[in-house]
Amino acid sequence: MNYAPTLYLLLLLTPFIVLFFIKKSRNGYARLVISALLSAAFMSGVVIVNWFGYDFYLEQRIAPLDRNGDGIWTPEEEATWTEEDRKALSAHLSDGGRNVFSVFIFPIFSVVYSCIAVMACWGVQRFLISIKSRRLG
Repeated sequence: MNYAPTLYLLLLLTPFIVLFFIKKSRNGYARLVISALLSAAFMSGVVIVNWFGYDFYLEQRIAPLDRNGDGIWTPEEEATWTEEDRKALSAHLSDGGRNVFSVFIFPIFSVVYSCIAVMACWGVQRFLISIKSRRLG
């Protein structure tokens, strides 16, 4: 089951959902800051937990490849590997970008995205309030 599209949609909607649930009784700016920080923390947490889970899965797949437990993959051991084993090893060894993205780049991206999304909501809200006040006034 591929849950990635649902996860991506949830992550994109996170700032709006958090902003909706933060109490309206808070000061406007405090509400914006809290919403941006909470949504960025949640988004980063989800991606980092997903990364840890996949990294753990790959390590569990690779550990049995060392058949005699000496810490070195010998040609005899490599001869017993299946195509799935080779794919797991390749994913584990060659995917350093996933580690850098999950731990360093995505948290920065999530803060920037959360701030932009929250400020956009604030701007739309202010615009709607000004239109409403013009009609009443």
